[in-house]
Amino acid sequence: MKKLIAVYLFIGLLFGARYSNAQTSNTTTLSLQDCINIALEKSTAVLKGNNNIALAGTQVLAAYGQFLPDLSAGAGYNYDRGNNFYSSVGPEVVNQDRSAFNYQLTSSINIFNGYYNYSNWKAAKLNKQISDLTLDRAKQQISLDITQSYLQVILDQKLVNLDSSNLATSMKREDQLTMLNAVGRKPKTDLYQQQAQTSNDKLTLINAESRLRNDKILLFQKLRIDSSENYTIADTHIDDNEDAAHYANKDVLVQEALKDRVDLQSSELNTNMADWNIKKFRSGYLPKVSFAAGVYNNGAYFNTLNVNGANEMPVTQQSIPYQLGNYTYGLVGINAVWNIFDKNITRSNVQAAKIYADNARIDLQDTKISVETDVKQAHNDYINAVQQMETVGKGLVAAQMAYDAVNAQYKEGVTDFITETNAQQVLLQAQQNQVQASINMMLQKKVLDYAVGTY
Repeated sequence: MKKLIAVYLFIGLLFGARYSNAQTSNTTTLSLQDCINIALEKSTAVLKGNNNIALAGTQVLAAYGQFLPDLSAGAGYNYDRGNNFYSSVGPEVVNQDRSAFNYQLTSSINIFNGYYNYSNWKAAKLNKQISDLTLDRAKQQISLDITQSYLQVILDQKLVNLDSSNLATSMKREDQLTMLNAVGRKPKTDLYQQQAQTSNDKLTLINAESRLRNDKILLFQKLRIDSSENYTIADTHIDDNEDAAHYANKDVLVQEALKDRVDLQSSELNTNMADWNIKKFRSGYLPKVSFAAGVYNNGAYFNTLNVNGANEMPVTQQSIPYQLGNYTYGLVGINAVWNIFDKNITRSNVQAAKIYADNARIDLQDTKISVETDVKQAHNDYINAVQQMETVGKGLVAAQMAYDAVNAQYKEGVTDFITETNAQQVLLQAQQNQVQASINMMLQKKVLDYAVGTY
């Protein structure tokens, strides 16, 4: 019986291990680029941006179609029966039972309509380009937003590691003090103070782990991922090199932004589109000329025909297909229309278009100012990040040397417990500052790339 139980336990452990491995293998590790790609695929702004591009494309197609001739076809069938009284040529009562058929095929094309179609087509093409650029800028903004959230998770992970290592140091010292106090080599006050410090370090770690979980949830929310348990965030190389050759010259970066920022290009195209809209509405002052052509036919077949009571039914009647095929006539014409007074509709449309164009130019100037401001602010933050890297690097070296010296003195009984724990906390703070400055350096370069328009 014991052997059988042992076999069952072995099988259970075996399947449990396989299940655990299967669960682990189903976990997907996401890199920074993976997160950006997922966001660019699932983001609401991108989905709507693609729809706006598709809509603008249909508007371009519709505007281009106005240059082409239209073609319409129609057909009809009429059946009439009953008495009709005619008095124009003599009092006659006609009783008839007749089926009538007709068809028509017509086409027309604008020869000249005051450049309305051409202006509308140019404006639609510009609107399509604006939609493309707007989507490009939205993708850049999404990429930066995901990068910020991703780096925040990376920062949280590194801070958790530092807090965990710091807690391990405190727990190790607490164990040592417990043994030293038992043999009378360290006072109980040191042990009590260390226990309090260990408890505080645990609380710090708990809070750090909580921030990490919350920031992961926020990142997955931006990625529109519901089940975060199946995903882990991969650690990444932190590019904290200042890259002064590329980022140091503020004036060069401003000029690059004025050339590369797609939102500025979009604003410039918007002013051009507004000018074409003015031309489009001005077409109302000019005449419109169109060419039209059509083919028409009709035929009828009498079942009965009585005039004043006498049977006037013809001996023979041509078939409907024969009539529709042979009794055809065409019409070709050129039409010209000049609206001399349209109740100020054209004038109002032109004035409104001019106001929109003026607002577009105001927006363009604001966008230029915003571009320069964005670059200058991002460059200031970059310079601050460079200075922080220099400062925290020196501080970390000094804090590490101070802790090593104080720790050695404390072990020899030369210094007190307060000095030891203070040195430990100063070292932890220096390590945290170094990690934060390093990630901030990488982030500020990304922000500067976004401000320039190259991210």
